Amino acid sequence: MLQIFILNYEPLPRELEARRYEGLYSAELLVWPDVETTAYDIRKYYIKMAIYGGQIQSAEIGIKIQGRWSFDSIALNLVDIVLDSLKDGSGNPLPHAYVGTGSDRMVIINLPYVVNAGDTLWLWAYYHGMPATSCGSFGSGLTIEGDTFVYADNEPYNFRCWVPSWDQPYEKAEEGVEFEITARADMEVVANGVLIDTQTVGSYKRWHYKHGYPIAPYLITFAIRDLNYVEWTWSYGSINMPVRSWMPVGSFSPTWGDDLTRMLTAFSNRYGVYPFYDEKYEQSVVLPGGWAMEDQTNSFFGGRYSNSTQAHELAHQWWGDLVTCGTFKDIWLNEGFATYSELIWREDSGGFTAYQNRYLNRVENVFLSYASFPGKPVYNPGPSLGDVFSIYTYEKGAAVLHMLRYVLDKDTSLFFGALRYYRSQHEFSYALTSQFINDVMTYTGRDLMWFFNEWVYQPGWPIYDVRWNKNFTGSNWQLIIRIIQTQPSSAPIYKMPIEIRVSFSSGDTTLVVWDSLATQDFVFYLNSEPMSITFDPDYWILEEHTVSFDGSLNVAERPTNARGGVDISINGGVVEIRSYAGDFEIYSAEGRLVGRYSDRAELNLKSGAYFIVSGRYIRKFIVK
Repeated sequence: MLQIFILNYEPLPRELEARRYEGLYSAELLVWPDVETTAYDIRKYYIKMAIYGGQIQSAEIGIKIQGRWSFDSIALNLVDIVLDSLKDGSGNPLPHAYVGTGSDRMVIINLPYVVNAGDTLWLWAYYHGMPATSCGSFGSGLTIEGDTFVYADNEPYNFRCWVPSWDQPYEKAEEGVEFEITARADMEVVANGVLIDTQTVGSYKRWHYKHGYPIAPYLITFAIRDLNYVEWTWSYGSINMPVRSWMPVGSFSPTWGDDLTRMLTAFSNRYGVYPFYDEKYEQSVVLPGGWAMEDQTNSFFGGRYSNSTQAHELAHQWWGDLVTCGTFKDIWLNEGFATYSELIWREDSGGFTAYQNRYLNRVENVFLSYASFPGKPVYNPGPSLGDVFSIYTYEKGAAVLHMLRYVLDKDTSLFFGALRYYRSQHEFSYALTSQFINDVMTYTGRDLMWFFNEWVYQPGWPIYDVRWNKNFTGSNWQLIIRIIQTQPSSAPIYKMPIEIRVSFSSGDTTLVVWDSLATQDFVFYLNSEPMSITFDPDYWILEEHTVSFDGSLNVAERPTNARGGVDISINGGVVEIRSYAGDFEIYSAEGRLVGRYSDRAELNLKSGAYFIVSGRYIRKFIVK
């Protein structure tokens, strides 16, 4: 679910709106449920409804179930609704009872027979009247406001308010969903999937939609409204797919959505081809003003929102719909990815500067303006809607991907390759945060647990006090930089590569340091006098900092064989190094990173001056 909007269609921070729902589920849930494997697998939903006269005249809901192992009873989420009847596929009435209250209410079905592993069973539930009214999150499940404004909005747990279901994001209906919706003939019905046919009988009309892909319950939707559409064709290789924007007749605009085909190409180039290309992509203005929702193949909007919002909801078709968060503790895998995709769309249409500006204004500035230290972790931020739909999952989640791209050497082929590999492992299914991390490390061949531990599993962000000094040594300039991490102890000490831009009278150069201590000194020997430094000049790190010149700053070298130092043997261009402190780095005289090593290294280096950095130990050596 995306954010709340003001009239000019610019987003307000989700955290402010989500506070309306603070604690809504916390008393009942205490924690967001983990993945649970039941004896029965939901294969498909078939939803037949006639809605007119301001209510549901008839609802006939089919649930196709397959046994994972033998069972003779079924428990399904169903809030408030009392069924007129419940039958199996042969029309036999099935005894059932209701347990629990509120959003935890369930219907328990006791079968007069055993369903074995691999066998399938159709359940058919019948009711009429109005859907549940006690559902309360961003939407209300199925909302009926007369005959001309009907919509379903389900995230996180509102599908259960109008359909008997196993209403968890990991329980996808593998065979999809089908609709037969009857409404006034002068209205329009939009839904997931492809419109198969329509049939008009008098003043009413039936719309038959079918979506043939696995789908999570919260993404199943339809709407009834007086609509018109504009259509484009997205061409991508051999693919030619319809793309539509549906709008109320009174607020129709032929240009709303005219960048969607370019967005589809931009995301397909980076994330792999749009997953539902043999059906469609649509966006429909069918919600009250205030939010948008990434329903599968048909995103719902509360207005003609901006390109960035359109990009956000479209990106969810990959991150959220194709690969769905396994639990709402993992919601950043949906929302952080979609927020980050807003940056990708800007980069595709405007280059790195546009990407950088969007990151700064959309992610970092918003986060730092509304976050209170240390805040909450990206993974499992808390039990309420205000926790999981917050700046910690949207903005900080997006910042994690931004920083991951940076930590992967700003190598876009490696970064996007990792995302595509993650997709390939979980497409049409669900993923957990731990699985995403393992997939990234498997694809890149790098141990990145240090990165994810500090940025995903722990709260906070670094606050740097940066001080610098310069000394002329007689032959060159010594630049001393001290980085002090001053964030409270409720956050970790961060290990991060940090770019520092050094300005000279003749230009500038960028140095990279790996900072990992509460206080750490770095020394560089330069051919020209440094005039100033800029810390993290391209905003790659979610952080706060101050930079000051400190003329008293100095660093004393340790003796060569002091504990924590190194032994160096130079034979021509071959340099053998042994570090007593373990990990160490080698930099050229210009401050360029040569490499990172553990314990020992044997290197072939060109002639010139180099520096070894091991913890706080810094030593210069020269290859002739």
